[in-house]
Amino acid sequence: MRLFQNFKRYIYPIGVLLAACTLLLWRAAPAENSFLGSSSVAQITVYALCAGFILLALYAAIFGRKKSGLKSGAAALGSLVLLAFLAVAADRLVLNLIQTARVSTAAETNPQDFLGSMIYMMWNGRTMFLTGIWTTVRIALVGTAIAFVLALLMVLLRIQKGARQDSDTERFMKGVGRFFAKIYITVIRGTPMMVQSLIIYYAGFGILKNTGMSVTEINGVWSCFISGLITVSLNSTAYLAEVLRGGIDAIDAGQNEAARSLGMTNWQAMIKVVFPQAVKNSIPAIGNEFIINIKDSSVLSVIGCYDLMFATTSVVGIYYKALPVYCIAALVYLILTCLSSLIMRAIAKKLDTAAVSLPSSN
Repeated sequence: MRLFQNFKRYIYPIGVLLAACTLLLWRAAPAENSFLGSSSVAQITVYALCAGFILLALYAAIFGRKKSGLKSGAAALGSLVLLAFLAVAADRLVLNLIQTARVSTAAETNPQDFLGSMIYMMWNGRTMFLTGIWTTVRIALVGTAIAFVLALLMVLLRIQKGARQDSDTERFMKGVGRFFAKIYITVIRGTPMMVQSLIIYYAGFGILKNTGMSVTEINGVWSCFISGLITVSLNSTAYLAEVLRGGIDAIDAGQNEAARSLGMTNWQAMIKVVFPQAVKNSIPAIGNEFIINIKDSSVLSVIGCYDLMFATTSVVGIYYKALPVYCIAALVYLILTCLSSLIMRAIAKKLDTAAVSLPSSN
């Protein structure tokens, strides 16, 4: 009742949509343990409620939409339609899904239907999927942490400016550091992570090979996981450096001047006054970079890194069914990003910082 009363303006379209969905769900075959089944009583009740609300909505649209008594009756009937929708959805969707999962996990061969095939391959390939998920989360989490530390150093180089009291050598070194930071950020942000991963992997492999190490020894030192982790770390460093620079620019310049007036050096003012505030303001963007890394780490499968995408292609190669397996991967990535978003929002709320959504860094 309250749901429809709170949305009085949209009560008729919402109710009609629920009624139509209820009728469509009722047409689905019931599960073996269905509590509604195909009984005539349940069918008549569902059809009567849905048809009654649809007719009431048509009458209101033609004759008396603004009548308060009619809208109160629509709210009462709409709440019954909502209950019918929930009951039919539980009976036709949830119970059918449970039955399909039970049959598919016990099957000896891959079922022909789409949902059954998805569940069968997800269950039988669960070891590969879990390994890929664990690798993806580790790379995203550790890579973002390393990138944050490197970004702090990079942004220090990026914001350096020559002062009057600096010697020529100090001005030159600051200029070199600022130039290096600009070039690094431009190159990393201007090239795809997939290309970066291939360059880093084969460059490291070639350097170690020139030392006289065998392929087996190289693989023991320069694994695909290490190469992928370095790729994600270096890639995120460029983006986080710009995020932190924006956080520093958002700090009032008067705070730095006040710290300097208290006798602090420029370095002390940055470390003790400016940086803590900039990092706090950048927490939402840093969290979003972690979420982006969960998704963008999928490109590391091109170098053989056993992440979720590599596990997905491995399962496709076993069963020769691509679409159901890629739908599983999409669902897993969606769950991971949604859970990460909830955690980041909780952290941002704890720090009283608004959590904003950012587009993909690539």
